[in-house]
Amino acid sequence: MTVRIVALASLLGLAASCGSSEPDTFIDIDGRLERSATVTVSVSIDGTIVPDSTVLWIAGPSSAVSFGHGGTATFLTAGPVTLAAEVSGKRVSRLVEIAVPPTIVFDLLRDGNRDIYRAALDGQSMVRLTTHATDDGDPTVAGDTVVFVSLRDGNGELYQIPLSGGTPERLTSNTVPDATPALSRDGGFLAYSRSDAGVAKLWVRSMVLGTAARVTGSFGFAGSIETSPSWAPDRSRIAFVSTADGTADLFSYTLSDSSFAPLVPDSASSAEVEPAWSPDGTWIAYASNRSGETEIYAYELATGSNVQLTDRPETDGRPAWLDDGRLVYVSWTGGTPELRWLDPAEPGVTHEIDIGPGDPDNPSGVADEATND
Repeated sequence: MTVRIVALASLLGLAASCGSSEPDTFIDIDGRLERSATVTVSVSIDGTIVPDSTVLWIAGPSSAVSFGHGGTATFLTAGPVTLAAEVSGKRVSRLVEIAVPPTIVFDLLRDGNRDIYRAALDGQSMVRLTTHATDDGDPTVAGDTVVFVSLRDGNGELYQIPLSGGTPERLTSNTVPDATPALSRDGGFLAYSRSDAGVAKLWVRSMVLGTAARVTGSFGFAGSIETSPSWAPDRSRIAFVSTADGTADLFSYTLSDSSFAPLVPDSASSAEVEPAWSPDGTWIAYASNRSGETEIYAYELATGSNVQLTDRPETDGRPAWLDDGRLVYVSWTGGTPELRWLDPAEPGVTHEIDIGPGDPDNPSGVADEATND
């Protein structure tokens, strides 16, 4: 993404003294106007980039930007920032608005306990949402509602809590575990897996009425697992993982006619898990070991195109979409998990999310941000 800021040549003193027309002069910013983002900044005159060694970059306030070698700038704060370029003693400046990164929700094992947290994508503004002595994990979020799995009742039960913070409210009460919750984008319905005779099966619950039902009674066989649901943004279908064909594969369930269909073509020996439907409904991100290591892929529903997004000698998984098309995920190095994000348009470029000590897992993007403080 490039932001081009027009600068009057006369302010730089670069207009020819003979009265010829003023050259076109620009300040270019290549990258995201977002807190913690590192971008490339440059000055160009009539299409020719001025050598960075001849440009003095200044920011106001000075604490808002850190300028690096080779024409790079890192935004340290959000809000209005003035960028100024000084060439040959002359200066031009323009005001830019630096955004707060999107909000993510995740669970984090810290000091011996796993709880639900929210934070900005750059790791700042982190808030602990649950504080129970037993583990809380696997959050899903829509609007101001976070649903998660808690072990506080002896087995996995589903709870909800406001994204802005508050008191958890119990949603399910069973003698068997509930797991892998997924809220629909509008927050009206919840898909999840419930153990039936020790085997996870897919259920759907109305968040308004509180009614719940198993939706895959005619699918698979008694011992086939159904887990990790993800809603299409229009709530017409659910992607999920099942072992109905022997290995872990991705399927879709269409609510209007209760039909099922395989999703991502795979090999008989590979596993496809952890589906995540993109906000625009066109892609499904997932994790697979089809290349040997577990990596993240994106499958385009309209074309059948399958794109590998990560490529490391260790494990990447748990993909979750952000509204702007980026993916947040978990990357394991030497068995230690960390949160990262990537832009599918630049799959070779990954970004670590510094949240401090602890083992994070199960990130979820906020579909309709209710808070960003």
